[in-house]
Amino acid sequence: MTADMKASVLITVQHFKDELFEQLLSHLRTSFQVVFQDDIAQNPGLKEDVIGIISIGMHANITDKLLTTLPRVRVVSSFGVGVDHIDLKCAKEKGIRVGNTRYINSDSTAELAITLILISTRKILTGISMAMENENPNFDCLSLLGTNVKNKTLGIVGMGDIGFKIALRATVFGMTILYHNRKRRSNEEDRVKATFYPHLQDMLPETDVLVIVCPCTEQTINLISTEEFRLMKKTSLLVNIGRGKVVDTDALVKLFSQMKFKVLPWMSPNPNPCREDTHCYPCQMSS
Repeated sequence: MTADMKASVLITVQHFKDELFEQLLSHLRTSFQVVFQDDIAQNPGLKEDVIGIISIGMHANITDKLLTTLPRVRVVSSFGVGVDHIDLKCAKEKGIRVGNTRYINSDSTAELAITLILISTRKILTGISMAMENENPNFDCLSLLGTNVKNKTLGIVGMGDIGFKIALRATVFGMTILYHNRKRRSNEEDRVKATFYPHLQDMLPETDVLVIVCPCTEQTINLISTEEFRLMKKTSLLVNIGRGKVVDTDALVKLFSQMKFKVLPWMSPNPNPCREDTHCYPCQMSS
């Protein structure tokens, strides 16, 4: 790279037409040469000029192999909160800084969690499906009767910024808040009158709705598995707005094959547990 050339930034997704994405590219191009993976595939010499990576999407894995082939990279910026798709150990060894967009989408994600709870308990998708598939839908049928969330107990796994904002919103609906976290959060706990459970297994039998908000780490992979399902109420609602790996997919599929749970909204399956042989329908009531 000559002195008058801009340093390059690699974007891990393919170029697509989107107003927000185009704004991002426009800002970047004022200071950097923007390259995509296809550009590098066609011209491998571009690797020598890449000083930064922008990771968009949790499937854009930033691996040891990728970082090793980009000798001048000094920073990885992840478009989102989770960093489990980035080889943090390798980045640390190479002195590469890693950043994410923590706090940026906390409110939106918390609202989505509440939306999923209400969609399931109030049978919203069942009603929509009935309205769209039938010329004369019978809205008086008992199958559309939902469940109130008032006076129900919400268990939150991971009381970070998003978990706390879910708790704030749930209290408006009259829900009782329990939470499991690595560390007790006394200030937030007082604001939502929450009860701290240092041991997840002690909290599970008490919850009517369990929301998974914790990050995916080596310690949290398959955090919810056969034993945890056994401890939960048979009427429990599970909402996973974190990574799919936090829930043991094999245990989940087995659970659904036995029809042990009533409802399951699922945000990030890995792999997708909703197969034809499991009778699993995301965000809908099981029969």
